[in-house]
Amino acid sequence: MSQGARTHSTHRRMVAVLGAAAVLLTAACSSDRKAAAPTASPTTVPVSAEARVQVKRAVQYGTSGVGGPTATKPFALLMDLYLPTAATTADPAPVVIAIHGGGFTSQSRTDPGIVRIAQGLAAEGIAVAAIDYRLDGQQPVPSARVAPFTAAMGTAPLSTAMAAAVDDTLTAIDHLQANEEGYPIEADRLGLVGSSAGAITADHVGYTLDDHGIDPPLLRFVASLWGGLFVPPPTGMADPSANQLEANAPALFAVHGDADTTVPVILDDQLVDRAKAVGVPTEYHRLLGGSHGFEGSGFFTVPVDGAATSFDRLLAFAKEALRR
Repeated sequence: MSQGARTHSTHRRMVAVLGAAAVLLTAACSSDRKAAAPTASPTTVPVSAEARVQVKRAVQYGTSGVGGPTATKPFALLMDLYLPTAATTADPAPVVIAIHGGGFTSQSRTDPGIVRIAQGLAAEGIAVAAIDYRLDGQQPVPSARVAPFTAAMGTAPLSTAMAAAVDDTLTAIDHLQANEEGYPIEADRLGLVGSSAGAITADHVGYTLDDHGIDPPLLRFVASLWGGLFVPPPTGMADPSANQLEANAPALFAVHGDADTTVPVILDDQLVDRAKAVGVPTEYHRLLGGSHGFEGSGFFTVPVDGAATSFDRLLAFAKEALRR
């Protein structure tokens, strides 16, 4: 089989997996969709004295198009910004963008697992921007910036929504970098954390954009929580899609249950294997019997290193990757 035929065949398999995953992800996370709706305007709310965190809610980080290409209308992109209290008066904090799951069809920045990660990182002195992004049902219109990525994904199910999520994550990065002093944060010490569809988004932002002619952001690390890569490699690059991760890429922290029937564990296996092969710092927790999501994998409860859980290890990994 020719290289082109192999790439096309792999692409079809991957997008079929993604389409099936969207249905399963939506059902698996139905309880998270019951979270409170976003507030209408920014407010600053103390989380707790113990956590040493403040939250600026419903901060608009950009505007993007929804409604389809023939009736595009502007849509406000919102984030909740979790700030270490010390960062409001002392040195600027490094920052992580947290990207929720939901199969590109549901959920929001108020996903309980994302909120817990954001609070945990902020309590350790790391600011977190938990973002909303455009979902498939809103008929998102990705910008010209990600046109090569959109073209590479083709017409597969959810391909436009995936491209829009990548686009919106880049918009969030631009916003944070343009407003460092106002928050205050140090946006050149930047990482991404994503769960499920959010992990898929983070993985693509961190490891594939330059292969498709898009300027990548400068990141210190990517945390892939039951994620992986789906966009096919460009012509001339061998399968699998994970080969788009190259030397000098951001450090990789990955967690995936080996019994995950929603997003196959092989996707993070391939990503980790590739990272190790090209010398990218990596920490991988492949959870025996773990299924999909925060609860199914035991992310917050199952020890992986002595008494430390995957959550504990993520906090430590992020602190190390983001230190001066």
